[in-house]
Amino acid sequence: MNSFTEAVTIRFDKKLLNQLRIEARKKQISLNALLNQLASAHVEWHTNATEAGFMPKRKALIKSIFELLTKEQIDSLAQRAEHHLAGETMMIMTKKLTEQSVLELIERWIRMSGFQYYHTIDRDNHIFVIQHNMGEKWSYYLSRLFEEVSSRINYAKPEVQMTNNVLLVRLRKASVH
Repeated sequence: MNSFTEAVTIRFDKKLLNQLRIEARKKQISLNALLNQLASAHVEWHTNATEAGFMPKRKALIKSIFELLTKEQIDSLAQRAEHHLAGETMMIMTKKLTEQSVLELIERWIRMSGFQYYHTIDRDNHIFVIQHNMGEKWSYYLSRLFEEVSSRINYAKPEVQMTNNVLLVRLRKASVH
């Protein structure tokens, strides 16, 4: 048995347990894996998200709002969002402000938003591909947010490729001369 895990016995309401089993089958994972995912999401996100200022919103609403904004307004929003991310949000959500904690929080937010994505790390490069299906202006906002965050954690300006519904971002550590 893995020394990093511990077995516990938990009782669930039968209806709830059946719903969890159905969800695990849909995801083609074990009930144990699903419960671990749910517990991780709770600890990593839900316990502090509302205190940090996050709230659930419908994608259609956000997309509609962003369609009304100019690029200059989106730039300003990205700057303000990064400022909050680097301050109170990081302290509440991760209890620290490091390069790793910033990247972890970004990934958690992407995952909790329900976007399909992948994040790969190759040496000092972080590559995020995010399928958000929220339009060109949302892609632009995310690209600007990554740019703002990159400068905060001493990364070079990110390389970005975007479509209306997908964003690819490559983050590289800034070279030290």
